Amino acid sequence: MQSNNLEKINSSYVGLCYHYIRQSKQTDPFPRILGTNIDEFQNHLSMLQKNYQIISLEDAMNISYGGTGFHEKSSGVLITFDDGLSDHFTAAKILYELNISAIFFIPTCILQEKLPANPIIIHYTIAVFGVEKFLKEFRTILENNKLDKKLFDIQYSKDTDNVWDTISKIKSTFKYKLGFYNSRKILLDIYKNLFCTQYKNPLDIIHLTESQIRKILEMGHYIGTHTHSHISVAATELNLADFAKEIIFPKNYLEQKFNTQVNSFSYPFGGKDDCLSSSELIKKTNEYKLAFTVKEILNTKNTSPYELGRYQPTSSDTSFKLNNIIKEIIIGK
Repeated sequence: MQSNNLEKINSSYVGLCYHYIRQSKQTDPFPRILGTNIDEFQNHLSMLQKNYQIISLEDAMNISYGGTGFHEKSSGVLITFDDGLSDHFTAAKILYELNISAIFFIPTCILQEKLPANPIIIHYTIAVFGVEKFLKEFRTILENNKLDKKLFDIQYSKDTDNVWDTISKIKSTFKYKLGFYNSRKILLDIYKNLFCTQYKNPLDIIHLTESQIRKILEMGHYIGTHTHSHISVAATELNLADFAKEIIFPKNYLEQKFNTQVNSFSYPFGGKDDCLSSSELIKKTNEYKLAFTVKEILNTKNTSPYELGRYQPTSSDTSFKLNNIIKEIIIGK
């Protein structure tokens, strides 16, 4: 019965949003960073090719804007990557060998400022130095900047507190509580004071290089924007200049730098509290044709092109589990 339902769906697709694509824990220089294992990623792709039509950005554009779609009985899957991570170059090469195109959403700070995106600093610094050292540096910077430690400090005891709950508090504090300017300044100080002291080429370890992005485009993939520094768009109070820097500038910058058209945008974090509605986005800019969230929905011709959904595969998603999740999204569970 489920198979028949799948066969009746045309010109619809599930978006996938990958982040880290990691080596095995035994060979990964940063084993604490969670992500899809590279072997499992290849298993995902085999499963997707067998069960679905893997579509391109052009197919997605056609579905949203009245084109013909991809003319397959099975539902489609669109593969995307957020954050412009160094991992993505290997993923791009694997996809190229399989004749699959994907969209890579890039935070432009990694190119224009030569500095990492906000949450990626948290991931790598904690992966190397641990939560306690991260928080110790955080408190020092709060004090140096005369910010209220009672308001922003995060307590953590290795013996009594859950480390994952504490990491969630850290992420939430930088995403929502500290504010746009303070978050960026403090994270860059943490990056310089900790991560940069241990590695000679810190940015290349974390993010894609300009050369790699050019090669990704040569492989037939696409790039889109992911704000400038990776902020929560809806939760951040941006003046006109800041909105232009974070949302509009990245499109123009990438188009000019790589001589390619950029039509798509993905919201950092992508949850309900982080995204603008279609009407809110259109009021602020008409630069984009597609905007992606992480709502777990089936995208059809009736889905707003500015509120498209994606599922984020987790480090525990086997190909079997991912297939079941996609099926559930398709039938609307």
